[in-house]
Amino acid sequence: MEFKGIITEISAIKTGKTKKGEDWASIDFEVTESEPNNPDYPQIALFSYFKSGDYYKYANEFKNYFDLKDEVLVEFNFKCNKYTKKDGSGEGKFYKNDCWRVQKTSETVEDVPVVDQPGTDKKDNEPDDLPF
Repeated sequence: MEFKGIITEISAIKTGKTKKGEDWASIDFEVTESEPNNPDYPQIALFSYFKSGDYYKYANEFKNYFDLKDEVLVEFNFKCNKYTKKDGSGEGKFYKNDCWRVQKTSETVEDVPVVDQPGTDKKDNEPDDLPF
């Protein structure tokens, strides 16, 4: 699934090692819908970005690439994890939006080259004789 919006909150990065000894990093971030159907009630989503092994650096360096107020396109899956309760009273569940890709939707205006449109060098006094 995809969600487009503005980053409004970024948590602290959590890191550790798996049982196999691989590094892992996890970060949560909040995104507020940038073009809501109802401007008074934009959708707000919390995404989890967990990476391990060769992809560890993407989550660990998240704050180097993304800042608050960046507009991003987030690709994610809904995830449900089951666990056994510590008191032995049965199973529990927790749900999260598991993000697997984040990309900025636009670059700053200075980064975009200016290209002249064809036909814009026409003099103001020339008639526009196109039929449309």
